[in-house]
Amino acid sequence: MFMISRHKRAAAKHTLWLGFFLLAVLLARLFYLQILQHGYYDFLADGIRSRIIPAIAPRGVIYDRYGIVLAESKLVYALDVLPYQIQNQDFVLRFLKNIKIDTSALERKLKNKDYLPYELLAVKRSLESWQIAYIEENKQALEGVVISTRIVRHYPQGREAAHVLGYVGQIGSTELSKLKNYGYQMGDIIGLAGLERYYDSYLRGVDGGQPLEVDTRGNPVRNLRTLEPVPGHNLHLTIDFALQREASRVLGDRKGAVVIVNPQTGEVLAMVSKPDYNPNYFSDFLSEQEWQELRAKDHPLYNRALGAYPPGSIFKIVTFLAALEDKIDTARTFFCSGSMLVNGRRFACWYLDRGGHGTQDLLKGFVNSCNIVFYNLGLLLDPQKIADAAAAFGLGTATDIDLPFENNGFVPTERWKKRTYGQEWFPGDSLNMSIGQGYLLTTPLQMALLTAAAADKQGRLFKPYLLHKIVSVSGRPVLQNKPEAVNTLPFAPQNLQLVRRLMREVVDDGTGINAKIDGLVIRGKTGTAENLGKDHAWFVSYGPYENPDLALAIFVEEGGFGGAVAARLAREIYLWYDARQRGAK
Repeated sequence: MFMISRHKRAAAKHTLWLGFFLLAVLLARLFYLQILQHGYYDFLADGIRSRIIPAIAPRGVIYDRYGIVLAESKLVYALDVLPYQIQNQDFVLRFLKNIKIDTSALERKLKNKDYLPYELLAVKRSLESWQIAYIEENKQALEGVVISTRIVRHYPQGREAAHVLGYVGQIGSTELSKLKNYGYQMGDIIGLAGLERYYDSYLRGVDGGQPLEVDTRGNPVRNLRTLEPVPGHNLHLTIDFALQREASRVLGDRKGAVVIVNPQTGEVLAMVSKPDYNPNYFSDFLSEQEWQELRAKDHPLYNRALGAYPPGSIFKIVTFLAALEDKIDTARTFFCSGSMLVNGRRFACWYLDRGGHGTQDLLKGFVNSCNIVFYNLGLLLDPQKIADAAAAFGLGTATDIDLPFENNGFVPTERWKKRTYGQEWFPGDSLNMSIGQGYLLTTPLQMALLTAAAADKQGRLFKPYLLHKIVSVSGRPVLQNKPEAVNTLPFAPQNLQLVRRLMREVVDDGTGINAKIDGLVIRGKTGTAENLGKDHAWFVSYGPYENPDLALAIFVEEGGFGGAVAARLAREIYLWYDARQRGAK
């Protein structure tokens, strides 16, 4: 009896201690939840009893240099669907199809149940007025179909300057992983190309919202505090929209690019790339026709002004300056029979079909763009000297323009070829490089800047820029760009002056005669670049006055002979520009 009683007392004691322990754990847990984690769970409770109706901040407006609106935010009526409220799914889908609304994406989501319980499914971002009227007339039978106002990006000029402006779209997982630490969230609309992408942080503004307290069924009970959206900053560009539109008209349906810069500042006045696209396509769901246009084999989304191509004979400006700096006598002559043989390989002149240019000194060789003269210069010059002259103009490196996805171009060297291919530099490499062929690649933008630097009396190479200034919605200055000379050409002033004189002769009496305009001062250089298909056509120039306003690079992909095609296009631009300038006086 004594032993049993002792065991009972011990068991009771253990039970009591266990109870004290469990009570202590419970009290500690209560203290943790009620005191230490009070703020966290209060926040969660607010989330459960509230919903936020977002108020998207309007993106900033983009203007040209004279105040013409190129991109703006526009209020539209959007169509969304709340799946859990739909009573008759077949009827709703059929009704929407009858008023010409594409429901294919919606049908896929409904079929796969690929949505959250209270998620609004976007169907169309911008409704026509007649579509709104039909939906309103039948709203009793269209439970779950919601019309709401929404701000979308609108480009009032359509295709004009599409590659400069870019477009916007919903942020993807790749971009989000890079930008989430800067306040970006899934579902945000961001710039995906062009200036919209480059200056997105300035353009996007700060979203607001209207929190609502809801009941257990998600129905609104009362409004909470309102957070007003803050509009994005406005961009004022260097682009002259009228000039941009004219350059686009002149290039027409040809594949290629036109870049026009101010040779005194580096401001980009026009940048055209063809084929182009309508950035408004991205403000709504793409139709099948729009999608097929964008994915066409001619790559309309690709900005050819920033793409790299063999420059052909416009590069002879560089080779010629390298020869002058190397003290090669300009009176030295070479005989052009239409081709020349080097190490058993025949190198042709573009004048081959006409029996060649005959005897040419360096000056005539430049004006007539004689390949034989430049082949010989290539053999006489150390290839590094040509490469150094190209580097002085910024070739082979990105210009650092305020646009994404710029190509560097490429200037080959002996060292590069040895490292890359394990081969020596052959004479044929020098011949090709001397006339802008072989491994050499440049962009239309780079060649416009090269021409502008040649035009500048001080030999300054400017950094190109598209943004003039950024201004807040209240008018406060945020950022302003100024001309920046990134290099001064290391060539003797008399050599640059000689090149300018010869570029005038190219237009007056040489291969660029199709750009000649009586009474105007135009200097240029033609180029025809060999290609796997038809040759590319180039023409670089500056003018139309003694103190030049414009420096142009015109590139026509597979356009043929530069003097016959690209020079004619330049002439039209100069004529239009001069007429406008005279009309403005």
